Amino acid sequence: MCAKTRQSNWRNRTDLGLNEIATLYNPVLRGWIEYYGCYVRSALNPVLRHFNKTLVKWAMHKYKRFRGKKTKAMLFIKEIFKRQPQLFEHWKRGMTAGFA
Repeated sequence: MCAKTRQSNWRNRTDLGLNEIATLYNPVLRGWIEYYGCYVRSALNPVLRHFNKTLVKWAMHKYKRFRGKKTKAMLFIKEIFKRQPQLFEHWKRGMTAGFA
């Protein structure tokens, strides 16, 4: 699952906004959570942590003010989570571990 996230390479797609990424990737996240979450929900934590780290990397590529500033990018994504907790499927379900 981490390989699929890596392969999609949207962390480098600065032409996409966060809402567009959510629209494209929410069905994938929903499927993983519903299928694998039935068996061992905690096994999804590393995958969802990797997804959140990829969001931080996306912010570092998209915005000049975050280039080389991982902590600031992480805080930016956390602020978005606080403002829009329904944006991503795993955020809706309370899986927010590991923004950094």
